[in-house]
Amino acid sequence: MNREAINYVKEAEARVEELRANADKELKEIKAGKALRIDKIKEQTEHEVAAYRKDQDAQIEAMLKKDEELLEEQVESDVQRYNETYELNKDRLANRIAEEVLHRYGHSQNEKTDFIS
Repeated sequence: MNREAINYVKEAEARVEELRANADKELKEIKAGKALRIDKIKEQTEHEVAAYRKDQDAQIEAMLKKDEELLEEQVESDVQRYNETYELNKDRLANRIAEEVLHRYGHSQNEKTDFIS
């Protein structure tokens, strides 16, 4: 029986070693699979982030272009309005300047002609 017990213990130890080796192998496979899944998820996430950034950049670019077009239209409208106002008021301004010149210098011209006569 002693012999049987020794053989049983040896077999049990061998079985434990085999189980340990299998467990180590399985653990390595699990870790490798986990690393591959993590890499795949990281890659997928990077692609999604890149697509999101590209979409956001396109949206921002479109908004900026729209704002620029609106600003340009507003500037053109303001320029046209100022030009129209200038055209409407330039004759009146010219008349006002002429009146002021006559008022300031016209009397002295009349005084000189009066003095000569």
